[in-house]
Amino acid sequence: MKLTSVVTLAAASLVAGLAVYPAAHLHAQPAFLSSSQYVTLGMVGMVEGQSARLNALLMPTGGPLLAGGSCQVTFTFLNDQGTALASTVLPVSQNQAVHFDYPVPPGAAVPLEIHGTVQVAFTITPGSTTAGSPSCSVVPTMEVFNSSNGQTSLVLENPRALPQVLPLFATP
Repeated sequence: MKLTSVVTLAAASLVAGLAVYPAAHLHAQPAFLSSSQYVTLGMVGMVEGQSARLNALLMPTGGPLLAGGSCQVTFTFLNDQGTALASTVLPVSQNQAVHFDYPVPPGAAVPLEIHGTVQVAFTITPGSTTAGSPSCSVVPTMEVFNSSNGQTSLVLENPRALPQVLPLFATP
């Protein structure tokens, strides 16, 4: 057997092993997100039949969220020029996750190069009073998956750890 055949066989085995190894087994380390900053997750190229998903898991705060406020996550997908393609704001509860999907539009030039941002805020309900320092702490990720069968092909995380969210006060 030639050396090139051995190397080719080893490379093929490695690629096959990675293809069947679920993304959940990669043991990703969480990154925490702050309201004063946002996290940008890396660029990905997508083709027709794929969707991108931004995820945010709200970590426990050690007690109930204050009755006078809530945590909200802003998801945004941007193209390679920095133009927003889609955005939404969703409420999230402790130990719960929210997500926002962006499918490749029909007829889009492919590969469609996009990236996502995730921002979290603790908002105080107008007229309520809060004691202490309410906060939200989320773990953001982005994945690319096959829209027809849901199979994930890529998971991105931002390894940079950010501090907990401080409340944002509305101005009258």
